[in-house]
Amino acid sequence: MFVQSIQRDNGKLAFYSVGQGPVLLGLSGFACSHYNYLDLLPTLTQNFQVVLIDNRGMGQSSKTSKDYELFDVAGDAIAVMDFLGIQEFGLMGISMGGFIAQELYRICPNRIKALALLCTLSNGKDFIHPINITEEGLRQFNTFDIKIQSEFSTMSTVHPSLAKVNPIQYKKIIDLRIQHKADIEEVVRQNRAAVNFLKSTNDLSQIHCPVIAMAGREDRFVNPENLEIFAKHLKQCQTVLIDESDHFFFLEKPNEVSSHLIRFFKEVL
Repeated sequence: MFVQSIQRDNGKLAFYSVGQGPVLLGLSGFACSHYNYLDLLPTLTQNFQVVLIDNRGMGQSSKTSKDYELFDVAGDAIAVMDFLGIQEFGLMGISMGGFIAQELYRICPNRIKALALLCTLSNGKDFIHPINITEEGLRQFNTFDIKIQSEFSTMSTVHPSLAKVNPIQYKKIIDLRIQHKADIEEVVRQNRAAVNFLKSTNDLSQIHCPVIAMAGREDRFVNPENLEIFAKHLKQCQTVLIDESDHFFFLEKPNEVSSHLIRFFKEVL
């Protein structure tokens, strides 16, 4: 997949554009790069042009030198779409990418025609927040061997049955984490930005486009009950739970997830 880049205040911002048709923009989760979407691409790109971004400090994008907010990361995404000359698009956000997607909608609501929120939540007292990840915990975890880090992270974010039911996919997820390991300083800064988002106030009633909220039924990190809270606050929201999957349901069951996304976006784009 060919990497392109634009210049931002922080330096180079890397992005990828694959496929043809109506445009989908994909935003990745905490400490991750575009690899979150790799197993969704084969089917999504049969129907859509998919644009993926390495959030600032992640993947092929330049490292950061100071703290920032997720509003800034959303601004990066809009700059990519402006560079590509894309005015209207569907938007996907995985986990923390869902936070960025909500910030992006605040910037340009008229450009986003539909929104997919995957294994994520929003700020506000209604939502069930995950346990905060501390800087100390992140730094301590980073002292472990990269293989141990990747194996533990995978065990914590996929369904316990995956290693036995689909050992090839289980190993693939571990290998992806190893290949795309983020710098610890970037992880710490990104965590601060995510925590700040969850402490802020976001009026979900201002989101007027169609929304699909999806999660793994056994998600142990972001409580899947948050889907119903989205449905309570959003006027046009459908919810989907993927059985026998956890927080990384989009890599555990990519074909099933892609089918739901294609069906949703085809109806609204």
